[in-house]
Amino acid sequence: MLPCIMHTPEEFEMLIRKYPELQQKLNERTGSMKTRLIVSLIFSILIMVTGEAVGDNVTDWSAGGPKDIYVKPIKKSPYHGIYDESMKCLDCHRYDGVDSYTSATMSMLKSKKGSMSREQIQQGIIKALNRHGNFREIFVLSTSFCNDPLATVVEFVLDPENMVFYAISEKQTEKLFHMASNEKVSLGYMRQFEHGNYFKDSLGVQVKGIATLIKGTNPEFEAAAKIYMPSLGIPLTPELMEGMKKTKIITKVVPSRIALMDRNTHKSKGYHALQVWFSEDQKK
Repeated sequence: MLPCIMHTPEEFEMLIRKYPELQQKLNERTGSMKTRLIVSLIFSILIMVTGEAVGDNVTDWSAGGPKDIYVKPIKKSPYHGIYDESMKCLDCHRYDGVDSYTSATMSMLKSKKGSMSREQIQQGIIKALNRHGNFREIFVLSTSFCNDPLATVVEFVLDPENMVFYAISEKQTEKLFHMASNEKVSLGYMRQFEHGNYFKDSLGVQVKGIATLIKGTNPEFEAAAKIYMPSLGIPLTPELMEGMKKTKIITKVVPSRIALMDRNTHKSKGYHALQVWFSEDQKK
């Protein structure tokens, strides 16, 4: 991952106020771009080491973040999901790591009741993403460059045997720069319904994983292309392959976890509406 060491004038001013001992160093050689870059690098290291950031929305995450975003467990909702009777409200309604499963939805991982097996979840994901028989669906790809987020609509193809996602892109697109800097990505897929009642019939997949950019000179490029291209219905000729190697980049996303929301199917069988699949490395 590439470090982000450039700061706006406003950020410089805030950092100088926070670390006044470095103001003297800057004053000694006023106007020196080299000095400013060195100071910027020192500030960036301080931020990475101390976990401190600049801006008006600084939050002390060591204390669990802002209190007003938490659920206050006073009385169980009639719509509350199933859980082990031995569990207490605070087993879930408390800070438990910054991720999309903090608070009440953590019960699906902490409670045996209502949980599906890893194999069941995996088969559910494969089924959800094979609506057209080619494992190709359109996703929202979330990336970030220097804490500047981007959401891009991209078609990915799932390799069901290895649970890996592939996409092909033109070179020099914004998302590629993001992933070259920060390999951590997320994919979101939601089945569209004409009736629009997503509270009742929601079906979606959320992927968190690591992205690798595969260029044409990489031996893996051809194998990935052979997984992706059949979904387009285009014959993958040697000439097409050689052309793709020169102009395309294949993005490979290896998931660490995949969340499957299938409200109708899961709840009708007595399971939590949301189930989470973990890779072998992340499996609990």
